Parts: sequence; C-alpha cells; structure tokens
Amino acid sequence: MTRRIITWAVWAIVTGLYVYMVVAAVGSLTLLPQMVGLMGLSMTGIGWFWLIFGVALPPIAYVVALILSRRRGAAVRLLALATGLCAAAAVQLEVMLLVPQSSFFG
Repeated sequence: MTRRIITWAVWAIVTGLYVYMVVAAVGSLTLLPQMVGLMGLSMTGIGWFWLIFGVALPPIAYVVALILSRRRGAAVRLLALATGLCAAAAVQLEVMLLVPQSSFFG
C-alpha cells in the first residue's frame, strides 16, 4: 500500500511539473505579444511559432512518454515521464538560448 502511495505521489509531482511548463508557456504566449505591442512592434511568424511550440511541447512529451511506457510497470512509466519532462525542458532551454530574441518581433 505504501508503495502505491509513493508511486502516486511521484506521479502527481511529475505531472504537476508538466502542468507548470504549460502554464509558464501560456503566460509567455499571452504576455509577450502585449509587451511587444507596448514597444510599438509586432510579433513575427517565427515568434508566434516558437511561442506555440513552447505550449505544445510539454503535452506532446507527456503523451509520448505514456504511449512508450504502456504495459510496463509503474517505475518504468515514472522514469519515462521524468525523461520526457527533462527532454521537453532541455528543448525549451535550447530554443531560449539558440533562437535570437530579435526574431520574435520586428
């Protein structure tokens, strides 16, 4: 029984981190165009693509991790979810570092 509770608790934490990534990306998606508009600029198509990509990436990683770990034990499923979370975070960091901020607006 204790093992199940721990498994569910870890699953809830990992899922909460996925939700946090989506909420942060939605915040960027809603606030960045407003800030750009206040500067008298507009968002480019590339900027919109990267903002929407940031919102879509965590749910896609979550679903892929669940699909790849189906019919496996709870530990393998949690490991797959954690790996998907790390991969999504790494991709978001790479986008933040490699895509020039000036390409978001023009």
